[in-house]
Amino acid sequence: MNARERFNRIVHFQRPDRVPLWQVEGITETAVRRWVIDGDVPIGVSGEDIFAFDPKTVLRLDTDPLPAAVAKVLEEDDRWRTGIDQYGFTVRTSKQQSAGPTHYYYLDGPVHSRADWEKWKARYDPADPRRKPRCWSNELFAHYNRSDAPVGLRIDWGPGRGIKNGYMMGHDRFLQTLIDDPKLLEEMFGFWAEFVIELAGDFVERIHFDFAFFNEDGMGFKNSTMVSPEMYRRIWGPPLRKVVTYLRGRGIDVIGYLTSGNVRPLIPVLLEIGVNLHMPLECAAGIDARELRREYGRDVLLIGNISRQAFMSGPAAVEKEFHAKVPPLMEAGGYVPAPDDLIMPDMPYASVRRYVELVREFRL
Repeated sequence: MNARERFNRIVHFQRPDRVPLWQVEGITETAVRRWVIDGDVPIGVSGEDIFAFDPKTVLRLDTDPLPAAVAKVLEEDDRWRTGIDQYGFTVRTSKQQSAGPTHYYYLDGPVHSRADWEKWKARYDPADPRRKPRCWSNELFAHYNRSDAPVGLRIDWGPGRGIKNGYMMGHDRFLQTLIDDPKLLEEMFGFWAEFVIELAGDFVERIHFDFAFFNEDGMGFKNSTMVSPEMYRRIWGPPLRKVVTYLRGRGIDVIGYLTSGNVRPLIPVLLEIGVNLHMPLECAAGIDARELRREYGRDVLLIGNISRQAFMSGPAAVEKEFHAKVPPLMEAGGYVPAPDDLIMPDMPYASVRRYVELVREFRL
């Protein structure tokens, strides 16, 4: 059974030949660098080379602004650099090394008004040929359609980096706009749905996708979601449903939602819309895939939920986490185990290696 067959059997609640070895968010270069310094791995290898994860292909729709904003530095000192990025955001970035990803803070977004949005949306032309891969050809389509690995389509939901920066407004302005001018946000999301559908059309008409997912990372935080289910249903729901209906009409029946934090309040709304897959299921936000399986049965598909904290705590904690979750969830079906976060330098090599061994040793 190849990786594509294995994935499709799992998401359709059929028995695979073995537990898949997946990661959702990847292994950071700083983690590999740390393992090299510690003498755990040789110089010059990647995380994929070290652990031989099951192959998968994720094609990201190019939803970035074209032309991009001109990146420039506004000011800097020994610790911080403040500048404009490709999305037009004003970003303050740490210049110091850390145990995890680079620390950064959004200070402002380029959209302050309806007039600003009218100017920026001109940069989102789905017909721009630069949005296609340079290798766009019948050869590319045949390659993916014959692939032994599952092929997914990533859709970043909302302009800019989505809710990470308040859909180009900045968080505070975005939240205020939800109260003062929700019509503007409805128009923005409506525009985005049409943009995504037109942009995705050439892809889904030529390539067989095993799954698609919306990336709206940052919608959840530790205890709940950034907006209420009622507001999400009213403002996000209609345009999101339009895209989901389009994808399902093209034969894609596994449609996911990726966000950090506690997504539980939105699951019923997303199910109404037609979204049935959730990842990476962050444990630190109180998400437990076993509870979701009991609550929603076969209505939901689940990827992730192997605790970052367990990896940080060492191989014994990884074993405990694995044995508590993987056997019952694999038995129930519709579940692909994976770390619930990026693999970072504070996760020892021995922990990740032990997880890989457990996956390979486990028998269904």
